Amino acid sequence: MIPVVYDNIIFTLQRSGGISVVWNELLRRARADREIMLTELDYTTHHRWMERYRIPDYKVSAPTIFHSSYFRILPQQGVYNITSVHDLTYHLYRHGLAKAVHLWEEERALRHSEAVICVSEHTKRDLLHFYPWVKEEQVYVVYNGVGEEFFPIPSAKKKGYLLFVGNSTAAYKRLDIAQAVARMTGLKLVNVTNVPREEMNRYYNEALCLLYPSDYEGFGLPILEAQKAGCPVIAQASSSIPEVIGAQGWTIRHDTPQRMAEEMAKQVRELLSRPATDLIEAGITNAARFSWEKTYAQTKQVYESIYHHHHL
Repeated sequence: MIPVVYDNIIFTLQRSGGISVVWNELLRRARADREIMLTELDYTTHHRWMERYRIPDYKVSAPTIFHSSYFRILPQQGVYNITSVHDLTYHLYRHGLAKAVHLWEEERALRHSEAVICVSEHTKRDLLHFYPWVKEEQVYVVYNGVGEEFFPIPSAKKKGYLLFVGNSTAAYKRLDIAQAVARMTGLKLVNVTNVPREEMNRYYNEALCLLYPSDYEGFGLPILEAQKAGCPVIAQASSSIPEVIGAQGWTIRHDTPQRMAEEMAKQVRELLSRPATDLIEAGITNAARFSWEKTYAQTKQVYESIYHHHHL
């Protein structure tokens, strides 16, 4: 058995964001894995002031894998730290003190890690761009999955709205483009964030399509969720999105927000004019490439590689 410590600090920072979804899926499988001797560091009931920036209060007694949910390390002899990188948005879109503190935390974790897990090839490229001293052989790409709670509901009635999913206050998500598409097509735009996944599945089932005009994504979970639910996706061909949406997905690349909105509106009108059967089937097929079982299995392979490298 491989001793593995999961640092659940992310649940003190968010309860329903993308990283929490990923971490919950890993946790659920690690708890059931008889080849892993799992210890969880939990902070939901009590934690120290500014806990996220501290060294965890935990001592190991044997060689151990330490995997933090959000840029923490355990600097002890015999501990092999694993860091997950979901995106590099702080480098690109944040400023001031929040950026400085995050980058300090991020760099500290990377400098003390035996392995780094990136959620897409694009995120790996960004990581190596911003941290050229990280050894490429230490960086593993492990794609996120998509849950079984997303599926086509036979009884669902299409309500014909455009769906936008994500943090609308983050400018790079480009809610402004989605709003422009809604104005151009005369359709209602529904903006959804942080609802239970079962409820989210109904939104996907009832929407005409998901608009995903984001300038930057480390992965882009809503794309797969929508596809698996049988909802067409119209996305900007930026960052990791082409990796995730698949070769048959509808992506647009334009230099100005106005042109992006116009092209997205054109594709929305096409959806209104004819059945989207081929696009829906292609999306369901693409989403089948991703699963949380595969995500966990590949993450476990990283643990095994690092652990056995030091013990064989």
